[in-house]
Amino acid sequence: MLINRKFVLVSLLVLLVAGLGGYTLLINPDNPFTRLFQRKISDVTTRIVVGPYPVERDFRLLAANRVTLIVSLLDPAIPYEKTLLEKEGRLALQYGMRLKNFPMSSILGRKFGGYYEGSAAKAAAAIAGTSDKVYVHCYLGLHRIQAVRDLLDARGVASGTYNVRRAERDKVRLVLDGAEAAYNGKRYEEALARLAQVSAAALPPEGRLLQAWSHYQLGQLSAAAGQFAAERQATPGAVAPVVGSGYCALRAGRLDVAEQDFTAAIRRDPSHADALGGLGLVQYRAGRRAEAIRSLEAALQQAPNNQEFRDVLEQARRPLAK
Repeated sequence: MLINRKFVLVSLLVLLVAGLGGYTLLINPDNPFTRLFQRKISDVTTRIVVGPYPVERDFRLLAANRVTLIVSLLDPAIPYEKTLLEKEGRLALQYGMRLKNFPMSSILGRKFGGYYEGSAAKAAAAIAGTSDKVYVHCYLGLHRIQAVRDLLDARGVASGTYNVRRAERDKVRLVLDGAEAAYNGKRYEEALARLAQVSAAALPPEGRLLQAWSHYQLGQLSAAAGQFAAERQATPGAVAPVVGSGYCALRAGRLDVAEQDFTAAIRRDPSHADALGGLGLVQYRAGRRAEAIRSLEAALQQAPNNQEFRDVLEQARRPLAK
């Protein structure tokens, strides 16, 4: 009887140690065993990058390539993924990125939980509806992420181009890469010229938004506003074209229209930095300083490096001259 009791205790101890070891392995995905199964991070020069859970060195790579939004498919209902999600939130803040979580539960490709499809649809809509450079991931970068990519493909949004020979990349992707590089270099006319190489029917949503923003940066407000309006009709529910319309209205001095657009965008995405900051700019111009301060502070929590928001916030905080 004593032997049996010892056997049971030893067995429980072995199981406990094994469980703790497995948990430790899971919350530290940067290990030789896990790396055997992980998908590699895709081409970081494209707007939508896909891959596995990002460890700190991955954050350095993503930051160097101007990723501003992390879309995580980890599920906080799973204990080890909750731990990883909390760590990821701290790293995103450290590297000046926003983090959005759309929980999806999957084990070895077998989905579970009634929110799997709904979260995939919301993640795809958020990615398609923003002009941010995005990194989207699950744990290994294999199964959950594919459900989101399939929905993006259905929208005509390319994601996760892997590093094969450059000549094998399709023409549209090459044109978008060149146009994005020109835009980031403030060569807006060049960006428009590159985008003109692709027919309007073949241009995906991110290309059309890049076109609209290029017109905006060149001061061609009528063209920009028209394209943002068309994109709102083409992709109902998307936030990015609503924000673009808001900035066009703001630059044109139509504060009431701009406020409506930014407010609508914030209702859809309460953490959208450009929408929050745009609303703050409207409120400041309208003389509503207290509201402007709140909106701009919220915007800077999401985008701490935005100098325009920071400058206007400082002005709003200055005491009124007597």
